[in-house]
Amino acid sequence: MKRIGLFLLLLSFVVVGQPIRVCSFNVRCPGDRAPNNWQARVPRMRAVLDKYKLDVIGMQEMTDRQLKPLLEDGVYESVGVGRNADGGGEKCNIMFLKKRFSCIDSGTFALSETPDKPGSRSWKTSCPRICTWARLKDKKNGKEFVFFNTHLDHVSEEARVKGSALILERWDSIAKGLPCFLTGDMNCRPNSKAITQIKTKLTNSKDISETPHEGSIGTFHNYRFNPEKPPTIEIDYVFVSQGIKVLKHVTINDHEGNAFPSDHFPVMAEVEF
Repeated sequence: MKRIGLFLLLLSFVVVGQPIRVCSFNVRCPGDRAPNNWQARVPRMRAVLDKYKLDVIGMQEMTDRQLKPLLEDGVYESVGVGRNADGGGEKCNIMFLKKRFSCIDSGTFALSETPDKPGSRSWKTSCPRICTWARLKDKKNGKEFVFFNTHLDHVSEEARVKGSALILERWDSIAKGLPCFLTGDMNCRPNSKAITQIKTKLTNSKDISETPHEGSIGTFHNYRFNPEKPPTIEIDYVFVSQGIKVLKHVTINDHEGNAFPSDHFPVMAEVEF
């Protein structure tokens, strides 16, 4: 009887104690010159994925050409279409470990007055803006959660505020009470109207981390980094719903000289729920 009790106790730790590393990563669209052209940045990105053992990544500015080399070894799977009317162009795709997660459902909607019309634009956006979501199941313990990922407009504050409001509006019908994450390049600071609005329903994972934040506060560096004067432009986030425990929060500052994976630093949160 004691052996059975011990077995059940150990089993509870196996089922419950399964941290997940989620990440927001603006990968920067192709077109930059060496040493930060896309071909040179691919191995740096893969190094970040491997070193930090990232489980689920919300990516911004990803294109089909960029995504292909990240999926060719079969470790990750990706969901999400591009922002243009034909499904092409930059994505807000969600990439996740195939061996650990299965995708039950997913979709992409436009951040506009006609969200179900691909490529649609509203509120003076500089380009079409989208949000991709995925309902994922953890194969280790059967738990399900919903992951949202977006890239808010860099020009129009109206678009950022109304776009984030639309995400929150669709949140309940998609999430249906499941634990949820929202990642993204929000193109605005923590005290902005859009972020303040998001925080009426979600929490910035950095604010509730059980351990002190690691790395720079700023996330956009434009291929320049001085550790004595680290970046202060904080525009990339991982938000979590109630009941998600944040064990660690990191701005990943990995680079070699002027060679970076992207012009943004990825933001990682290690969580349990």
